[in-house]
Amino acid sequence: MNQDSISEGVTDKHTVCIVSPFPTLPQLIRKRLPDVNVIDFPSPKGYFLGQLDFSNLIDDINRCEADIIVMFPFHYVRFIERGLRVNIKWFHSMIAGTEGLFKAFPKQPENVIFTRMGEGHTDLMAEYVLGQIISREQYFPEMLEYQKQKKWDRMKFLQKRSLANLTIGLLGTGAIGSKVASVCKAFGMTVWGLSRTKKASPIPNFDNLMEKSELSKFLSGCDYVCSVLPSTPETNGMLSGNVLQACQRKRATFINIGRGGVVDELSLLNALDNNWIGGAILDATEKEPLPPDSKLWSHPDVILTPHISGPCIPEAVAEVFVSNYHKFVNGDTLDHQLDWERGY
Repeated sequence: MNQDSISEGVTDKHTVCIVSPFPTLPQLIRKRLPDVNVIDFPSPKGYFLGQLDFSNLIDDINRCEADIIVMFPFHYVRFIERGLRVNIKWFHSMIAGTEGLFKAFPKQPENVIFTRMGEGHTDLMAEYVLGQIISREQYFPEMLEYQKQKKWDRMKFLQKRSLANLTIGLLGTGAIGSKVASVCKAFGMTVWGLSRTKKASPIPNFDNLMEKSELSKFLSGCDYVCSVLPSTPETNGMLSGNVLQACQRKRATFINIGRGGVVDELSLLNALDNNWIGGAILDATEKEPLPPDSKLWSHPDVILTPHISGPCIPEAVAEVFVSNYHKFVNGDTLDHQLDWERGY
């Protein structure tokens, strides 16, 4: 999309509509952008579960005549379906995952810029990955169980591996993957990266870069395989079937902080039960919330967390939005724009 055509006629005075459960977010943006008209629509209790009638809230947003909206993408889609008519120039997502927008809009709506969080969640996500790796290599979960049993037995815990001797493979080499790479590299790990196409030049903190056609070779050489991939037609099911059999040489541990659709549950369970992978640390699953009858809940080699590796932090949202706002009013290209061809 032509940025100039969108920004034509843009002035320094805009109305920003913020719909969020974070009372500090509007305050943070007002402090940084005092000349901007910021209208705050707090999310009521139960908002995330879709239990409420949003008609009054939608009517209020329609009356505010905002030209910029900041909210979760799945709420924006829901509001559009229920009568949201605000004629906006820019929509900013408070999270990185925006697949719902592509499903709702097969073609990019004309004269609207869509952006998402880029680096805003990367620090916490990288810390999550490193924390899980250290916890696993140091046997922290098993030690806690021993403590509960008042069991003093050192033998199992003496056979530790140094991170400096391990290789982590990152499926995805964008902002999130690069941050994870830098943290793991700082602890001495060898870092491999796999991307859609071959990179023309090296990326800092990656020792080896491969493309999708080399997936089997990539999986076979890693002690940990971490997916940070978004949900796109190209990535959905990428590790399903017998693909993870390539991990069996090192019995890699699979970590998913991207989107759960990269591997279906049956394929993942099959890889675990056949010892192709040594374990799975899942912050994202194929179905969310994970159904109570899922076998992943009780599998001994699985650690589950409820999609919290990269929580929405008001300070980070404000920082990314304000940086882009200055580019918006200057007619510059905004960071982290959605690409309808790539699907993220």
